Amino acid sequence: SDAVVIVAQPTIPSLKAGAIRVLRVGVRLDADASGRRCNRASAVAGTAQSGAHHGLLLVEPDHFVRMVQEIGLAHADHLIAALGERLRSALGADDVAARFGEHQFAVLSRNSDHVGTVELAERLRACFADHVFSLGERSLSATVSIGGVQIGEKIASVTQVLAKASQGVQSSVGVGGNRAEIFDPGAVDRAEEERVRAWVERIRAAVDGDGFVLHYQPIISLNGEPGETYEALLRLRGATAGELVPPQMFLPIAEEHGLLWEIDRWVVRRAIAVIAERARQKSDTTLLVKITQASLQDETLAKFIAEQLAANKITGDRLVLQLPESKVFTHLKQAQDFRASVKRMGCRVGLEQFGTGLNSYQLMQHFEPALVKIDRAFVQDLASNPDNQAKIREMSEKAAAQGAQTIAEFVQDAGSMTFLFSSGVDFVQGHFLAAAGPEMDYDFQ
Repeated sequence: SDAVVIVAQPTIPSLKAGAIRVLRVGVRLDADASGRRCNRASAVAGTAQSGAHHGLLLVEPDHFVRMVQEIGLAHADHLIAALGERLRSALGADDVAARFGEHQFAVLSRNSDHVGTVELAERLRACFADHVFSLGERSLSATVSIGGVQIGEKIASVTQVLAKASQGVQSSVGVGGNRAEIFDPGAVDRAEEERVRAWVERIRAAVDGDGFVLHYQPIISLNGEPGETYEALLRLRGATAGELVPPQMFLPIAEEHGLLWEIDRWVVRRAIAVIAERARQKSDTTLLVKITQASLQDETLAKFIAEQLAANKITGDRLVLQLPESKVFTHLKQAQDFRASVKRMGCRVGLEQFGTGLNSYQLMQHFEPALVKIDRAFVQDLASNPDNQAKIREMSEKAAAQGAQTIAEFVQDAGSMTFLFSSGVDFVQGHFLAAAGPEMDYDFQ
């Protein structure tokens, strides 16, 4: 039969005797409705350069094996031909049809956007669902499952296109057939854009209103220093009452959209207000807060801190600003200027994630932090890790020689605590001691 153009695939199984002969060609050339020829691989790959959009559909009749059993194997060729003829009758002038497998067809709709591809898929589905096929003395209805891909710059690989189209067919078959499922990378991108836009609006609303909240985790002195020390940890209020969103869920989006410096100011403003409130309650409270590299680009954060300290009528000696070691390493001059600026207000600056850089000790000499927080990787399984024990002792000695205090975070077990008591570390922090929470109620006595 010449009802459809026949195209070979090396993996197509041999058809039974009497089936349609599969033509083998050197390249996959198909003829469209007007007799023009096109190379499907070139059409797919060309979208990356031209920005064109095409639709590829794989069309598979539902329950094909059962239909063949009903009409008899001798009529299988006629069924394939009838299906192909019905398919071609629903195609447009720019659509290319080909037999793709034993009973599967492919349609390439050139220069078709997502709407056009969906409309074509629905037209094909309907043209089968509404038709009765006559094969000799027998007649039967046939529905099809269609899997499609909107080909564009986001997916311009033949392998990817065919894989997604095949997944669509299988998904359609899996829910009973007689349906089309089209994968559109552009739609995925649009959905992602909407998701990110919603996050950005939510973050901005949190900065302007009361959408953020601080939780506090105690930091305990191993040397019996007086007063109380907490680290302030940022959370975003969730959509439901009591729900809190951790920073790793929203800070990457905030960084991508230039919102980190605004978050830094919210945290600093709130932390200074809390310190002032604790002072009025006769509590000698020190707060550690995290600052991002975004605030090292200019002097506005240092000025903002001075304004907030003055507005709350306190000095900065109870405020410790933490910067990641990796960001200080890549912004050393700005970090040095920032440290010098806030030091004049009495604020201290610390390094967190310490020990993970290329030369942490050299950086410590250049930056002169007041505190170094040893990265949690060195504290995990500390009781049974002699290498990490040696490194922590070395860090403590080096920091002390530079006049800096050390904090071991993420302490999770009694064995680690036992070692840390004799390690030279000044402070410890972690869930073994106390989890972070909304209240400052740890008994430092």
